[in-house]
Amino acid sequence: MAAKATFLAVRAASFALGLSLAATSTPAAAQSAADFYKGKVVTYIVATTPGGGYDSYARLVIEFMQKHMPGTTYIIKNMPGAGHILGANALYASKPDGLTIGTFNTGLVYAQLVKQNGVRFDLTKMSWVGKASSDPKVFVVDANSDVKTFEDLRNLKETKNMAEGGVGSGSYAESSMLIEALKLNLKIIVGYRGEEDKMAIRRGEALAAMGARSTMEPVAKQGWVRMVFQIGGSEKDLPQLDALVDDPEVKAITALMRSQSDVARFTAGPPNIPKDRMDYLIATFKGAMEDPAMHEKAAKFGRPVDPAYGETVLNYVKAALDQSPSMVARMTKALDLKAPEMTAKGAVIEVKDEGRMVVFTANGETVTSKISNSRSKIVVADKDATGKNLQNGMVCDITYIPGDNNEPTAMACK
Repeated sequence: MAAKATFLAVRAASFALGLSLAATSTPAAAQSAADFYKGKVVTYIVATTPGGGYDSYARLVIEFMQKHMPGTTYIIKNMPGAGHILGANALYASKPDGLTIGTFNTGLVYAQLVKQNGVRFDLTKMSWVGKASSDPKVFVVDANSDVKTFEDLRNLKETKNMAEGGVGSGSYAESSMLIEALKLNLKIIVGYRGEEDKMAIRRGEALAAMGARSTMEPVAKQGWVRMVFQIGGSEKDLPQLDALVDDPEVKAITALMRSQSDVARFTAGPPNIPKDRMDYLIATFKGAMEDPAMHEKAAKFGRPVDPAYGETVLNYVKAALDQSPSMVARMTKALDLKAPEMTAKGAVIEVKDEGRMVVFTANGETVTSKISNSRSKIVVADKDATGKNLQNGMVCDITYIPGDNNEPTAMACK
């Protein structure tokens, strides 16, 4: 009986210990991430020069993340170059220990879509902490110029300069697409980084520029520039570009740019940061974004705060990357790059000109493609063929180059 009583007592004690451990396992897991960060230094990469919107938001974000992560030090590391690609590559290649995070231009969505040379990241695989704002784009001109309205801009008689950062940046792609689609008499001059585009207008070197409203509005209030139109946002004091035009091409471009404004000023890390550290980073970022002192300081400097966190931001990014082949072709042309090959599974709708032209579906679009006898490799039912062998209704795996001819490099049909 004594042995049995002893066994039951030990079993009861073990059961009680198990309940105790189970009850404390979740807080202990959360605490382990907090303990990890104590005494550590977190490097925050900013893919642009000091000054300007990205750097200003970064310093605001790390000030309050550090406040909500006691015992941890945050430092800024500015890494400008290649239209933010250099900094984004460095961030993506960082050790995934949660000690390196950062920010870069949302326009790198464009760089990934067109498979731009030098891109060594995949935005869908990054560890997304959150975004600080939704920041619409505005088009500005010299406040002393005769351009006061959108119609004035479209009716420019002489070619004027437009200040931009670097070739390959998202802003450069957007400006190039708009200039072409709107047939504006503007010439892009690159090399104006940070706040230099506003200074170029003030010095008379450029008539126009385009950027985030949070960056341009303070300069407009100082009387240096005049805001002409806006893309995205809910403000009513400026006309929205898509309300000023009927052209479907311009509306498609503005829709893409609007999707970029939804994820302005984000914070991300390299792929595969451990989940407990990511959860802690997201919770810290959320604490920073919801801190009344942060909102007060952001308002003082004219920086809007409209946060979102983790998976929500990833979904925004995935939606922005979901573009039609024709939009990818537009971006490729705007960036003056060789068009990347597109792959699709689609059906042949029509064969024209004795097999030299074929119309097929690809990613929800109808594509008219010119076949090259020397460059297009066509296979029908596993046998070499030509365009003459294609028939309506065939289902094909198609690789083609978006552009004027949409030339297929390979079609395997059944």
